[in-house]
Amino acid sequence: MNDHFPELGRWISILDRLMKMYYDRGLTDFEIGWGQQFYVEYLYDLPGASAQEMAQCIRVDKATLTKVIKKLLALDYIKVTADEKDKRVKRLYLTEKALPAARRIKEIHNSFYQAVCTGLSSGTVRLTEETLAQMVENVNQKIWHRMEV
Repeated sequence: MNDHFPELGRWISILDRLMKMYYDRGLTDFEIGWGQQFYVEYLYDLPGASAQEMAQCIRVDKATLTKVIKKLLALDYIKVTADEKDKRVKRLYLTEKALPAARRIKEIHNSFYQAVCTGLSSGTVRLTEETLAQMVENVNQKIWHRMEV
């Protein structure tokens, strides 16, 4: 099975690079790109989420999350408010300025999904999603705890 890793890794790497280019090109009017779109979409779907909740879902370290939040604050794409019940928890919300970018992200998701799934049956797509999710979990179990230390 190890003989097959170079092929699997190569295809994942190529798909990752193509997705970055696709999203960066589609978001040029919004001062954000691939690296920030996950966070904008997350807050669009879950307004008032905490940074900790985002970090766990997106699976990024605190330093990366802090860097992205600072950039989105500088762009006036998010606002931070203290939680009403626990003032130590900061809640993140998109601003009106960010909403067109968030809607564009959703459009790009749909068009990319259509492009990547062209010629594949729904069963194949579902199996691929399940397989990739399991692969992520396998690697996550091996390394994520190390990233938090």
